[in-house]
Amino acid sequence: MYVDKKMCRFHGGRYSENIKIDFSTPINPIGPPKFLEDLIREAVEKRLYMLYPDYEYKTLREAVSEFYNLNPEHIVLINGVAEGINLILTCLRTRDLIVFEPTFGEYRCLTDILDINLRSIPYLEREDFYYIDEDSFKRSIRDVDKEGIVLLSNPNNPTGAYVDKDLMSNIINLSKNMTVIIDEAFIDLCEKCSSVLELVKEFDNLVVLRSLTKTFSVPGLRIGFIYTENKKILETIDLCRQPWNINSITSYVFSHVLKEYKKDLYEYISSSRKIIEIEREFLYNSFRDLGIKVYRSYAPFLLLRHFKYKAEDVIKILNNHGIHVRDASKYPFLTPYHIRVSVRLREDNEYLVKVYKESGIR
Repeated sequence: MYVDKKMCRFHGGRYSENIKIDFSTPINPIGPPKFLEDLIREAVEKRLYMLYPDYEYKTLREAVSEFYNLNPEHIVLINGVAEGINLILTCLRTRDLIVFEPTFGEYRCLTDILDINLRSIPYLEREDFYYIDEDSFKRSIRDVDKEGIVLLSNPNNPTGAYVDKDLMSNIINLSKNMTVIIDEAFIDLCEKCSSVLELVKEFDNLVVLRSLTKTFSVPGLRIGFIYTENKKILETIDLCRQPWNINSITSYVFSHVLKEYKKDLYEYISSSRKIIEIEREFLYNSFRDLGIKVYRSYAPFLLLRHFKYKAEDVIKILNNHGIHVRDASKYPFLTPYHIRVSVRLREDNEYLVKVYKESGIR
């Protein structure tokens, strides 16, 4: 299977003056809460951009641990999930990487450079959803080196598929001689999902990646964390990351907001989940009524498969109407007809559907 590795670095959210509505960036559609924006302004007024952040991030780690009810000693702060994947593959020196695909593609940029053997396990398609086949996974790991790494995102990007905790436990247990990396970048925004963070105590081979930027709709600030109880992995990753991987403004903002506005943020997340659920269902039904294949999703986006128009043609038409979506045609196991559409608020979602109808996109 050929995959253009240049596409590994192709992401949504690219700025263009012609784009008025961005459906390519999978973040909280509500936008950041006002008190978080106030803290950003406060950090700028304090001219914190002229200061180095504390490279150990003690206050920030404590804020993250308190908000998520985690042990601060088991947290490594990262500049987003992309950096987390990069650090893990670069620093843990694995020979084999087992990946459930299609998925977020940063790892493909590194496999050739680091001489890593990539084993791809496809999500299976059934009607309007994707799922993982446990038997396929068992067959794929029979002869894998004990230093191997298993990687999957949950909910998955770009399919929106979700693996429940029971199946996840089985996968982790089957991989007990390997390291299992679970990317939970979108799980805060999922109404019906359960995190595997609590399984870290049970499985020493489990490493969880989380993103705060998507949850709080501030992708420009770049912050996330790695959580595991495996001391060797923690020490390796922490020594491998650059000392100031999170800037002073981001560190200040999240050190304060997670502690001082905890209750407000919990309410904000709860409200966001409900809105995403409602708007995602609206888009799902609208695209289905138009005769477009749309897949069930647990994330703040939907994967679409067109039948008459290729992704590149759909993108051109939508761009002419000031809309940008994510090209999903280059993901492994998808087709030239796939795109990903992020969930936004009703006015924007209605406009997207209107453009589809008037343009006759199918």
